[in-house]
Parts: sequence; C-alpha cells; structure tokens
Amino acid sequence: MNQVHITLVYLLWSMVTFFFMVISILVVRNWNNFYNDPKPLKSEKKVSIIVPAFNEEETIKGTIESLLNLDYPRELLEIIVVNDGSTDRTGSIAREYANRGDIILIENEKNIGKSSSLNIGIENATGDLIACIDADTVVDRDIFRKVSGYFRDERVGAVVVRVRVKEPKNWLEKIIEMEYNMGLGFYLKVLSFLNCLYLTPGQFSIYRRSILRELNGFDENNIVEDTEIAYRIQKAHYKIACCLSTYAYTKVPNNIRSFYYQRRRWYSGTIQTIIQHRDVFFRSDLGNFGVFFMPINYGAIIVGVMLFISTIYLLLSMIYNFIMYYSLIDFDFMSSIMLFLKNPEFDPLTISIFYFLGICPFIMNALINFFALRRMGENIRELLFGFICFLFFFIPYNILWISSLYFVVSNKEIKWRESI
Repeated sequence: MNQVHITLVYLLWSMVTFFFMVISILVVRNWNNFYNDPKPLKSEKKVSIIVPAFNEEETIKGTIESLLNLDYPRELLEIIVVNDGSTDRTGSIAREYANRGDIILIENEKNIGKSSSLNIGIENATGDLIACIDADTVVDRDIFRKVSGYFRDERVGAVVVRVRVKEPKNWLEKIIEMEYNMGLGFYLKVLSFLNCLYLTPGQFSIYRRSILRELNGFDENNIVEDTEIAYRIQKAHYKIACCLSTYAYTKVPNNIRSFYYQRRRWYSGTIQTIIQHRDVFFRSDLGNFGVFFMPINYGAIIVGVMLFISTIYLLLSMIYNFIMYYSLIDFDFMSSIMLFLKNPEFDPLTISIFYFLGICPFIMNALINFFALRRMGENIRELLFGFICFLFFFIPYNILWISSLYFVVSNKEIKWRESI
C-alpha cells in the first residue's frame, strides 16, 4: 500500500504542477487582458431573460426588480418568469409584475424541473440573445452592455460573468465566497483564454438564441444542465467567453446539510455528464478543451480521490499500530515522552523529497489564490478567513466526490432539489 501511495503522490504532483504552470503562464501573458471587454455592439440586440422559479418566494421579487432596473433599452428586454409549480407565494408575487406588464409569466401546473422550464422559456422567447438567471440571483445594471461586445465574434455561443456570493455572513458562506472568487471568477477567465470553459453557470449566463435552438435547448434528463450545455457548445465548435467586469450575486447554502445536498447534485451530475460526453477526452478537434482541460482536470480529481482514500487507510493503519504497540506496555506514554526529551534527535537530511512533493500542490494553490485575488482587486484581509479555510477544502471535496460516485454507481435517484 505504501508503494501505491507514493506512486499516487508523484502522479498527482505531476498533474497539478503542470496545470498550475499552464495557469501561471496564462496569467502572466494575459495580465492586462482580464478586464479588456470588447466594445458594445453598435446595434443593440433584443434580450430575453428566462427566470425559472420553484418555491422562491423569499428571493423572486429581488431578482425581478434587479432585471427591471437594468441599464438597457426597456423595449429590447423581455423578462420571462417560468413558475415551475411552486407551492408557496412565488406565483402570486410574479403575477403582480405580470399584471402590470413588467414580465411575461408562464405557469406550469406541476413541477417539471429547471431544464424543462428553461426550454419552455426558450420556446416563448423572441430575443436574439437569451439570458438564463436563477430566481435567487441579482445582477449589475450594466451587465448586458458589458457582455454584448463578446457576441461580435460569430463563434461565441455563450458568455458567462463572474458570480459572487450575495452578502456572505456565516463561516460557510465566507468559505464559499472564496471558492466562487476562484472557481466562478478567476479560473473561468483564465480558461476562457484557452477556449476550454466547461461550464455556463446556472446563476447567470447568456446565449445566442440560434445556438440554443441548434442544440435543442437544455438536456431535460440532466441535473447539471449548465455543465452539460457547455459540453455541447464545445462539441459544436463554438466558444464560451467570460466577462469579469460585471457581476451576478447569488445566495449560497448557509449550513452543512444544504451544502451537502447541493454539491452531491453538482458532482453526481458532473459524473453523469462526463460519462454521457466521454468522447470529448483527448479529441484534438476540440483543442485545449479535449486535450488539456478534460484529461488533466478530471484525471487529477480521480488521482486525488484515490490518494485521499490511500491516505485515510494509512492513517488508520498507523493509529491501529500505535494502539497495539502501547497496549504491550500498558499505555505507558510518560516513559516514551521522557525518553524522547532526554535524547531528542532531528536530522534534516532524513526529510524525504516525498514530503516536499506532498505539500507542493498546497503551496502552489495558495500562491495562485493570492495573486488571483490581487488581480481581481479583492481585499485579502477581508477574505482572510475564507482564504485560509479554502486551502483545506480539498478534504470535503474528496468526500463529496466519493459520496457522489457511490450514488451514481448504485443508480440512486438524485433530485434537482432535495427537501431540506
């Protein structure tokens, strides 16, 4: 088992080091391009905004008000709220806006799921561009003026923006805030330079209507529709661009239980999507998405999970051997402590390079996170708690991947929204 463990450490170190080297080179080469958005379109396009909503009475009003206050010609905006069989006041709140003519309200008699609701919205949309936004999310007023210029490139099929946590309060929200700063901000932009974005965040993304029609909308059998649609956009040889200069603000889980259910859906859905689109791996015609991101990113996750399991096994073995050894001397800990204090020995030459390789990815991750926050203009002192805790987030990540793999392999049903 030790040899397997060592092999996994070397393998993970190689993959992570290569990935971070590529990221570092991209950051240096594009340091001045992070916020260089294309000029807005001379002729503004009509935008249809689809808001799928299921039991969102606490947040739906804020979302609609955010959209009504956009700095964009009102005659070129179409807000479509799809009430997906809500059993709370979501429908009545949306109906007030519909009666005033502010929005178009579509009401599903029963809950049919987010993907299906989005597709209903797409069928009824008349805009050249279609934005999809969660009913617990608000956006900056300038969001469409900032992203519209990216559609000058006819090969751009979708544009994503930086997603931020809305008013983080407790410890978990502050850690997720750091996670979003990196995963739904910095890395989205960096990976866009390689044209290998793997996600169009469900919180807010904007698409060409023609491409959504070409791809037959969202996959109604997939529980991570924002990931699955990105794979098909890549396979259709369109680009996904990223705009960091405007934001979407969203609610995040504020307790362990809701966090677990959300991430189990995300990771289980990702595994199912990878299986569904396994043909993307090592496909040269998909460029960096096929030959770099997919094998390196998910290869590192697989090796990381295996290393995590191996580490837990070795740790438990060490604890067992420790207990068995001290049971032979009636757990006389004081004698061992006194012996060590009398003859303390430490030889730095005995430190193996193996330990350096084990901690190296941790250090590289910390450095990348630090410079990413600096480049995005964040106050590191204000984010210090989340910054430090996020460095150790690989532990729950591995647990969640293992749990999600179990659910997929055992063919257990995973709902889009769990009852919490």
